[in-house]
Amino acid sequence: MAPRHTLEDLYGRPGFLLKRCHQVAAGIFLDECSKFNVTPSQHGCLSALHEFPGVDQIALGRLVGLDRSTAGLVIKALSRRKLIDRVVNRYDKRRMRLKLSPAGEQLLHAIGPAAAQAKDRVLRGLPRESRAAFLDMLKAFLAGHDALINVDDVLASSMNIDASENKKAPRPRGKRRRASISGS
Repeated sequence: MAPRHTLEDLYGRPGFLLKRCHQVAAGIFLDECSKFNVTPSQHGCLSALHEFPGVDQIALGRLVGLDRSTAGLVIKALSRRKLIDRVVNRYDKRRMRLKLSPAGEQLLHAIGPAAAQAKDRVLRGLPRESRAAFLDMLKAFLAGHDALINVDDVLASSMNIDASENKKAPRPRGKRRRASISGS
């Protein structure tokens, strides 16, 4: 009799299960929100900018759990669709502040019911009485790995960068040398 091959070890790994859960949740979101042509990451960024207009790209990425590269791609896509506006940071012209455009606000409002339906469909796979506990367990998992997003820390970090960039660099102390004029 041939040995039975299974993938039980793989299928029992937390990372594999979490990845599959994410795939299911993202698929449901895309299905429910298809007419808006918005990904879950884009929706997260729009939601964060609604709550915290004026954050920069780094802070926005941290608020929604995206790495810098992915945040840049998401912001570029939203900007291309004119859903966000980029405003020059007065402290550092290279860093842009982000905010929702009127079209972005309208889209976020319009997608709200579909996004709520997607959340309900994701949780519908669990008994009603277990749904809150499931979300609490996910938060506990993240907390146990020091991976919860602390909004206050992200915003404070973003503001500290601006404050430090506003300070002028100290001038060296000591006597100033006069420029020598050749031939004198």
